[in-house]
Amino acid sequence: MRCGPPGPPGLGTVPRMVEIPRPTAHRRPGPAARAYDGAIRTAALAVRSLSRLVRAGAGTSAPGVVVQRLDPGFVRRRGDRLSDGVVLVSGTNGKTTTAAMISRILAARDTPVLTNQSGANLFRGVATELATAHGDERAAVFEVDEGALARLVPALEPRVLVLTNVFRDQLDRFGEPETVARLLAEAGGALPEGSTVVANADDPLLWHAVEDLHPLGFGVRAGEPSGSVARTDAEPEVCPRCGGPMHYRRRTISHLGAADCTRCEWSSPDPPFLVEVLARPGLDALWLSIGETGFEVRLGGIHNAYNAAAAVAAVTVLGVATSDAAKALETFTPRFGRTERLEFAGRTLWVLLMKNPAGASALVDQVVADPRIRAAVVMLNDLWADGRDVSWIWDADLESLIGRRVPIVAGGIRAYDVGVRIKYAGGSVTASERDPHALLDALMSVTNEGDAVAVLATYTAMLSLRRAVLGSKVARVSDLVS
Repeated sequence: MRCGPPGPPGLGTVPRMVEIPRPTAHRRPGPAARAYDGAIRTAALAVRSLSRLVRAGAGTSAPGVVVQRLDPGFVRRRGDRLSDGVVLVSGTNGKTTTAAMISRILAARDTPVLTNQSGANLFRGVATELATAHGDERAAVFEVDEGALARLVPALEPRVLVLTNVFRDQLDRFGEPETVARLLAEAGGALPEGSTVVANADDPLLWHAVEDLHPLGFGVRAGEPSGSVARTDAEPEVCPRCGGPMHYRRRTISHLGAADCTRCEWSSPDPPFLVEVLARPGLDALWLSIGETGFEVRLGGIHNAYNAAAAVAAVTVLGVATSDAAKALETFTPRFGRTERLEFAGRTLWVLLMKNPAGASALVDQVVADPRIRAAVVMLNDLWADGRDVSWIWDADLESLIGRRVPIVAGGIRAYDVGVRIKYAGGSVTASERDPHALLDALMSVTNEGDAVAVLATYTAMLSLRRAVLGSKVARVSDLVS
C-alpha cells in the first residue's frame, strides 16, 4: 500500500515538509555502464544534429525514437540512476510552467536537475532528454502528456506525480474530460510504493478521481465570492459522485474552487497547500502567500497561482521547506510562449499560449486587467499539436476582450474563424492574416512605438509567430521587469 502524506493539518497552517520514505539507494554506474551511456549520448546527439540539418524537426524526439529501438530498457535503467528521484507533471493546463517551477526550486538548492525544457512531453521526448543528458543529474522533472503517462510511470517510477487539472482539451484525442481524469487516476494507481500523488483539490472531477490514492492537495483562494455564477468555459458543475448540483464555497477560474454537493455528502477538501492571491494579477506579476510566507512570482494570472501552489506542494515531498520553495519562485522566469515578452519594432509583445476555453478565458482576464495593453492578437491553428477541433473558441470568454476596446488582429491557419467568433462576440477584427509576417505588418499599422500588445495563440501558431518575430533584426526576447 502506498505511503502517502499525513492527514491535512489544521485550517490556516501549511506543513513545512512531508515525510515520505526515500526510495532504495540507486546504484552508481560502473566504468562499463558509463562507457555505454557515453556511446548512447553520442548517438543521440548525432541523431539530433542530423534531424536539425535535414530540417526534419528540432531534434527533441527523434533521438528518443532511435534509442528506444536500439535499447528498449534504456529509459527505465537511466531513470533509476537519478538518486534524488523523478517528478512527473501531467494534466490539461499548466504542465510546462509547473515543471519549470519545480526545476527552479530544486536548482536553487544546487540540485542538478534534468528536465524536458523543449516541451517534448511524449515518451520519445523524455527518452531524448535522458539520452542526451550529461549524466551528473541527481533529479529529473518531466512534464508528461496525459496519454503518455501509462508508459512513463512504470518506466520511471516517479517519487512524485503532480496532477494539475482537467479541462476540455483536444477533444479529437481525449473526448470528454472524464476520460482524462480516468487516465490520470490510473497513472496514480500504478505508482510504486512510497510515491505521492500531488493533485489539485480545487478541481472536483480530478480530486474525486484520485482521492482514494490519498493525494496531497493544493488550491488557490483569490477573493472570489462564494457561489458565484458558472461561466461558459467551465465544465458541468455537477457532483462527480452522484451528479447532483454543486455549491461553491469559493471560486477561482472556470469550474475550479471549493465545492459541496447539495444532494450527497461529497465535498472538495480545504487543501494543506492553499495559496492566497493578494492582488488582482496583470501580465507580469503575482503577489501570493502560503501560510505565513509572502512571495512574488514574475508572471501573472490566477492559473499561475495554481502552478506555484502545485510546485510548492511537490517539492515538500522531496524535503524542501515551504518558505524556501516560495523564495526560490521569486527568481522564476517563464518558459517560451508562456507570458514571454518579445520586443519588436518598438512594441512589446506579450506571448500567451492558449489551448482550450478555460485557459483562453484566464488569459483574457489578464489582458483585461492590464491597462498597458493597446492591441490584441488572437492566433488559431488546428494542427495535431494544437488539437484539430477548434470549436472551443465559442466557449472562450472573448466577449470580455471585446469590452477592452483595443484593436484586434486575427491570425493563424483559422484566422477567418477567429474573425467570425469576434463578430458574434459583438466586435470586429482590424485584419485577418494567416501568414505571421503579414500579421506583424497589420499589427504595426494599428499600434505605435511603445505600445504593449497581447498575443493569444495556440501552440503551433505561437511557434510561427516567434519565428517571424525573432527572425527580424528589430526583435529580441526581453528580460522581465523585476
